[in-house]
Amino acid sequence: YPSVAAYIQQRLTFANTNNETEKIWMSRTANFHNFTTSLPIQADDSITFNMSGRQVNAVKNIVDVGKMIVLTSGGEWEMLGDADGIISPGGVNPKQISYFGSSDIPPLVIGNAVLFVQARNTIVRDLYEDVIEGIGGNDLTIFASHLFEGRTIVAWAYQQIPNSIVWIVFSDGDACGFTYLRDHKVWAWHRHDTDGNIKDVISIPEGTEDVLYFIVERTIGGSAKKYIERMYSRYIDDIIDSVFMDSALTYDGRNTGATTMTLTGSGWTYQDPLTLTASAGTFVAGDVGNEFHLTGSDGTVIRCKVSAYINTTSVTVTPHKDVPVTMRATAMLVWGKAVDAVKGLAHLEGKDVSVFADGFVVASPNNDAYETVTVASGVATLDKPYVVIHVGLPYISDIETLDIDNFGGASLVTNNKLVTQVGLYVEKTRGLFGGGKPPDDDDTDPLQGLYELKARNLEGYDEPNDLITGFVDIPIQNTWNSNGRVFVRQVDPVPASVLAVYPSGLVSTNR
Repeated sequence: YPSVAAYIQQRLTFANTNNETEKIWMSRTANFHNFTTSLPIQADDSITFNMSGRQVNAVKNIVDVGKMIVLTSGGEWEMLGDADGIISPGGVNPKQISYFGSSDIPPLVIGNAVLFVQARNTIVRDLYEDVIEGIGGNDLTIFASHLFEGRTIVAWAYQQIPNSIVWIVFSDGDACGFTYLRDHKVWAWHRHDTDGNIKDVISIPEGTEDVLYFIVERTIGGSAKKYIERMYSRYIDDIIDSVFMDSALTYDGRNTGATTMTLTGSGWTYQDPLTLTASAGTFVAGDVGNEFHLTGSDGTVIRCKVSAYINTTSVTVTPHKDVPVTMRATAMLVWGKAVDAVKGLAHLEGKDVSVFADGFVVASPNNDAYETVTVASGVATLDKPYVVIHVGLPYISDIETLDIDNFGGASLVTNNKLVTQVGLYVEKTRGLFGGGKPPDDDDTDPLQGLYELKARNLEGYDEPNDLITGFVDIPIQNTWNSNGRVFVRQVDPVPASVLAVYPSGLVSTNR
């Protein structure tokens, strides 16, 4: 019963049975169920050989990256094959590459490189072929070893699109992302935590990108419960559809069918009751207090609040502003049903949640500027009706720069610095906060000492803030210090992509 399987050069390959941990069996070429040999031996016969070395090391994984790479518990091998690189009964030619050893976690193939978890599950390494030096690799955790202290890697998955990220799950339930762009000599680690423990991860191709699915254990109502949660896309066509929360569900009241809405009546002001008629049965008695948002051909939106239920096709409504002539007694296909309560949230019972509705931040537990919304009996109750509502758990995103220094010139290590402004290049961003340092760990205010990016420009009062792409700056108050660091935080459920950070201020001549 082999524990390792792979396809190498059109051969089904097995390795590591209980009795023969070093042995590898390869089928006949393109005949996967045939492990026979001929007499005399033919080039396409099956192959059996041992990975014999300094020690008895069990074969952990086999992978094909142009060459057959064998990862064992004590080292890494490449199978050179014959002069053409073809593995045959008469030409296997194993060559030891290194002596780091591999864990049981299956390796990842990224481009022409192999990423594997080193023995004892605390280090990630890569293997790739260099034209001059042959096959080599690096310890990819060397600059972020603090992220691995006291815990081990239990699962990982590769998300090629977007951004080429390896997602890693740790034994303590935390997770990390690892951006790996070897062609550009770029790799970077980033922490990801949630209200609960992450147990496993997998990446599934869906449409134009790879989608992550996590198994997450959360404490709900005093009991531990496990959920399968899907990471939402970062591609944003309309800010209304963006979801930057954990364990979130969405209410979408937009009309997607052929039903039209028609306003009839007289007066047509915000004080006049009107009749809203649907072309098909749409309304229920519980719609009293809800709203129906109608969009005219010119993009004008009228919010109609239901004051009385007549039947399934008619209700009495009051518009929030005067109805333009083009929307009177006219069948409109673009409309949405707005509600002030989202049901079906038993998985968030008792949690203070973030709410993002119709492009506006309605609730953000880490920002005192918004009201607190707590899920009770599986329901989140809002201040007013909205058409598209996202409800989920909040999270905080942080960036802190390293110490300022003068690369290429005289060092500033011994100088004091005073950063008075944070300049940022951002893409499709809203709602950032900046400062000279993060809030103290014992401070209950996540925004203590931070200053908000004032983003509203020329948007209408009823319209959400536009996403910003370009250069922005956040004036801050700071004190002289030895590092000159800059700290940027996002607490609200809106997108933020920071491309570059430009601190500006003063530098003293000595400390």
